[in-house]
Amino acid sequence: MKLLFTFLFSALIFTYAFSQTSVDVVTGPGYANDVYYSFTGDTLKTAPRSNWDIAFITSQMSVSALANNGAGVMVYTWPGGTIEDWETVDTTGIVWTPMYNSIEDWEEGAFNAHATEHPDYGWGIYNMANHNIYGDSIFIVKCPVGNSMVVKKFAIVLKNASQNVWTFKYADLNGENEKTVTLEGNNYNNVSYIHYSLVNDSIVEQEPAEDWQLLFTKYYDYNIPYYVTGVLANSGVQIQQVNGVSQADFVDYNSGVFNDTISEIGSDWKHYDFTAGYVVTDDVVYFVQFKEANDTENQIWKIYFTGFSGSSTGTYSFVKQDMLSTGIKDNVSGKSLIAYPNPAKGELNIIHDFDGAVEITVYNISGQLVLKQEATEDAGLNKQTLNISTLPSGIYNAKLSSGNVSKSVKFIKE
Repeated sequence: MKLLFTFLFSALIFTYAFSQTSVDVVTGPGYANDVYYSFTGDTLKTAPRSNWDIAFITSQMSVSALANNGAGVMVYTWPGGTIEDWETVDTTGIVWTPMYNSIEDWEEGAFNAHATEHPDYGWGIYNMANHNIYGDSIFIVKCPVGNSMVVKKFAIVLKNASQNVWTFKYADLNGENEKTVTLEGNNYNNVSYIHYSLVNDSIVEQEPAEDWQLLFTKYYDYNIPYYVTGVLANSGVQIQQVNGVSQADFVDYNSGVFNDTISEIGSDWKHYDFTAGYVVTDDVVYFVQFKEANDTENQIWKIYFTGFSGSSTGTYSFVKQDMLSTGIKDNVSGKSLIAYPNPAKGELNIIHDFDGAVEITVYNISGQLVLKQEATEDAGLNKQTLNISTLPSGIYNAKLSSGNVSKSVKFIKE
């Protein structure tokens, strides 16, 4: 019997390890390319980052407009007037404050940076009568070309919401080479953004038509502040980061603490050492949750980084694992689970109808395990009391597991 158990245990470990796949994503020398990645299709497209300058979201109900900060495109609001002053733009003596794309949400592009609240969306104002957004601002856009900069004045004239049509114009600062461009978002519904080159006066096919989850790219992280190379998640993709764990073995993701910050993976899984070069953090894993076009349920993949080459080849090395195909999941069962009082101070009561051996685990908002309690329960309604007095104030997720069934509930510690 002992021999049989040992064999089965070894087979389980082998199967689990075999389900992990090593991957290299190459962005090229000097990180010159953007790489769009799919967990099911691997590298979908490698595109030169410098191909485009600005981009407009294709979603009918959005007004996001991006600048290619990672390629050095700089955007400034002209402080001398509104869009009605287009003919008289003069930049003499102006002190410029740059604007950047959000690293939290794709909906907040550089041109939306000065948005306040509805109806002001940064570059324009929403009209309640016809639901269009009319441009009210003039921007100065600097686009790198080799070792020099091409400088344009630029304005988004209109987003016709009902027809999903963008209209913008740009010209040299002296008014020469003016162009007005109309982009029909419904013609590009297989991508998230329409990319455009002000330098070449042309639309750029930057994104792949297939569903992608991760973008390996360069961007400006205003929290540092510094330009970084890292990973951004596509809209609709949620990430859970867990620190201080064994990368190869840890699988206990928590369905209640995924978040949709696009830079959750970001760049801080590595750091530069002047002696050793780039060093990758060896105790951080990420769980990535998403739906592709034909999915009826979420997919969940685990990823952790194992290497980074730096600017010589721009290679990201990581391991990925399909959590659901290996039978590893956080089940939302038909069982009952209630936490009270909520908010709580010193003690939290967990009421449930799980029976047998149960485990209660508590995670903070970052997905870190902060408390664990085990018990053996009878059939029927049960109560477990957790001492949470030492936990910092904040939002937590309590997860109760019994066998392969689990359920989670959020609570607030005052």
